Amino acid sequence: MLQRQGLIKDKATEKATGTQLLDRAVAILSYLGSAGEQGAKSAELAEAVDLTQPTAHRIIAALERHGLIEREEATRRYRLGLSLFVLGAQAADGTGFRRICHPALLRLAAETGDTVFLMARSGFNTVCVDRQEGSYMIDSLTGQVGGQIPLGVGPASQAILAFLPPEEAEIILETNAPQYDNFNGLSNSEIANRLPEIRDQGYAFDHGRLVEGISAIAVPILPHGRDVVGSLAINMTSARLQPERLPQLIDLLQREVKAIEESINPLDLAIKRRR
Repeated sequence: MLQRQGLIKDKATEKATGTQLLDRAVAILSYLGSAGEQGAKSAELAEAVDLTQPTAHRIIAALERHGLIEREEATRRYRLGLSLFVLGAQAADGTGFRRICHPALLRLAAETGDTVFLMARSGFNTVCVDRQEGSYMIDSLTGQVGGQIPLGVGPASQAILAFLPPEEAEIILETNAPQYDNFNGLSNSEIANRLPEIRDQGYAFDHGRLVEGISAIAVPILPHGRDVVGSLAINMTSARLQPERLPQLIDLLQREVKAIEESINPLDLAIKRRR
């Protein structure tokens, strides 16, 4: 009976539209992105995205053929492929945003010794577009370039969220609310209460609330005539953030962000998007 049900389900899948198949392929990619370096076996992928084994196998084979995922022969586990990294790098600099901002990351990392991040919005998430290690290296919630966290988690993310239209920010908070508790007990109400202060002072700050012993400061990037396009953040151990150092770091971030904002021409970016 189970085998017959599987055949019926598989035949229905064969008739699925191109959009449905694309949705299922994206679901597999998203799951592997969450799995990280551990990866997942095909059976696990099929169960995670609610597909029969034959259907999952066909989609997995197509993704592997295009280099979007790859399988380690020894463990037979799938991971995201390097082709995705190439596409991600191209997307990150599709408007020249990463190229414009990278010198600022280099200067800040050299001057402070801390790790600097360039973050941007991706739907309901915040994605790390670029990062530069200083002499004091630490890990972060987003990990390497391409890592992402829900919008609202951490100063870099909150600096973006605070400057979105209020109605849009409210929808994001409601949608991401079930995920917030996974980040040291955050709640959508706690995040929402921080947003007015962030707008007033022009930066977001966390002194060990999200991750014990880690502090972060972030300033939104708000080019003239455009919505917020991202944020620039400095992460460090809380022990390195003495009270007198905070205003110095905020000043450095704001100086670099001002230069970035003046370098971004809304008309040029609009033309590039149309090409």
